[in-house]
Amino acid sequence: MIQYTLEMYMASGISEFCIITSPYKPMLRDFIMGNWKPPALPFHWDAALYRKLEACRTVFLTQDEPRGVADAVALARDFVGHEPFACIMPDCLLFSDKPLAQQLLEGCQRHQGHVIGSIYIRGNDVRRFGNVGVLETDRLRGPCFAITSLSEKKQKPLSLRPGETIHKGFGGGIYLPEYFHLVEAMRSHVTGEVDDVPIHHLLIKEGKLLGTVLEGAAFDAGHPLGFRTAVHYVGRNPCSTSDVPSKGSPNRTPRGYA
Repeated sequence: MIQYTLEMYMASGISEFCIITSPYKPMLRDFIMGNWKPPALPFHWDAALYRKLEACRTVFLTQDEPRGVADAVALARDFVGHEPFACIMPDCLLFSDKPLAQQLLEGCQRHQGHVIGSIYIRGNDVRRFGNVGVLETDRLRGPCFAITSLSEKKQKPLSLRPGETIHKGFGGGIYLPEYFHLVEAMRSHVTGEVDDVPIHHLLIKEGKLLGTVLEGAAFDAGHPLGFRTAVHYVGRNPCSTSDVPSKGSPNRTPRGYA
């Protein structure tokens, strides 16, 4: 999933990565840097991947303890600087002709703001997605919309009434450096993990969070059923992403965070 996410970033023109890891998972860094040989992992060593990564800048940072997604993102503040950045979760898989990050970039460049991805879920598909991030929205001109509500994490799984459709945030987004100020402002109001949901709520309160509907087959691989469904899908629909490396421009191509 991490390899697929990095390839998706590169196919979207992003070539600078800041990867936040746990100190207890050194194999993740070894894998990304190519410092391993079969049979250390149960698949082949992908020479094409490492040739592409050699042309990229990759920075590793460590989150000493699991203190939440927003806390992890905040570690990349110096890496990001004053530019927009992409933050897409590797367990949110989107198989599509146009890479997920590229779809988000188009929305960000059009509106010059914070943009997250979204999907529509119908019928039994609801059983393979996590229960956070159900959206309420207002339509804007073009494919983007203003987000007016985003649900918290809940204990109960998502459920649908017959014929109902859920509009749900998915994958991650493109954010402006303002994100880091919001994380620091949030720290004094929470105990424990600093999650990204409250950051989204602050952006919504200020009317600054937009969304775009993603095209493609979406799978929540952080959910057991979603993972199994994604494996089945890939087995029947082999897909690849095309590498279109480019540095960004006026509306600078954001840096990537994985």
